[in-house]
Amino acid sequence: MQQSSSGLPTFPGGRQIIRESFLRKGVPEIAVETTMASIAESTFKQYNSTYRLWWAFCLAEKTPVFQPSIKEVVTLLQTTSEKHNTKYGTINCHRSALSLILNQDLGSDPIIKRFMKGMSRLRPSQPRYSNTWDPQLLLSYFEGLPKELSLRMLSQKLITLLALITGGRLQTLSLIRLSNISESQEEIQINITDPIKTSGLNKEQPTLHIPFYSEKPSLCVASTLKKYLATTKPLRAPNQDFLFVTTKRPHSTASKQTLSKWVKHALGSAGIDTSRFKPHSTRHSSSSAALRQGVSLESICRTVGWSEQTGTFAKFYNRPLGDKTAFANAILRLSKRP
Repeated sequence: MQQSSSGLPTFPGGRQIIRESFLRKGVPEIAVETTMASIAESTFKQYNSTYRLWWAFCLAEKTPVFQPSIKEVVTLLQTTSEKHNTKYGTINCHRSALSLILNQDLGSDPIIKRFMKGMSRLRPSQPRYSNTWDPQLLLSYFEGLPKELSLRMLSQKLITLLALITGGRLQTLSLIRLSNISESQEEIQINITDPIKTSGLNKEQPTLHIPFYSEKPSLCVASTLKKYLATTKPLRAPNQDFLFVTTKRPHSTASKQTLSKWVKHALGSAGIDTSRFKPHSTRHSSSSAALRQGVSLESICRTVGWSEQTGTFAKFYNRPLGDKTAFANAILRLSKRP
């Protein structure tokens, strides 16, 4: 094992820690990579910070990394909460990360359960926003743009409108493939086949329904998508299947981070305070607006990808102002308000 300049073992990385834990739990070497594939890349990234904290704690306290006592686990969670002023959701994420690598089942341990219940009362997770912005601001901005746009402006318009009328996460929208786009007279349909945050066994992958909106062609997302496809066709590599490409050569596949920057720029240009509202706030804005427009909770949850039983919409997304295409059409109709 490598050592740092202080003489202590260097943090090997979260992926290596998970791999070692699987081997210790009896997963045969030949099956480790298959078992590792059950974990999403986003989960590896999220859990890595937990394992870095845990590694440093174990070195300082001379605690075995994979076989600590419950007392030591609780100590880490409590000190982390106090030091970083973290809420229940973050501490629960740390607990989940540790559960993956430790021999104990932390989720069923009575002390851990009692501790987490207390944490939920003392440091409850709170919605990021107490109110949200009006989608009409964004629609009015896009409606005022010239008909011919640069690739950068066209990219910003398309990704932001897609996020607004589908309520989709940028991670989901970054996975749109040309091969999964189909067009009918009424709409463009997009199947998402790559794994996303909510993917799981026996769970349907999302399908995005993008209606043609003839009442205001400048806000028709389906037409904007077709324009983007025509504009980027000569720029793409032969086997480049993902929809969004970077605006500069060699026009490689655009990452989720790039899409986020595009949305942020569009929000700022529309007069929305981007120091307060992040690109993800399109989900809050559109879902709240759809409810105000009379779209049923069932339709909103189905479009955005929530279960009605989870309470996610009511708690985190239904913020006051401060059929399959019903959601999209409700958002676009906002542009007709005086």
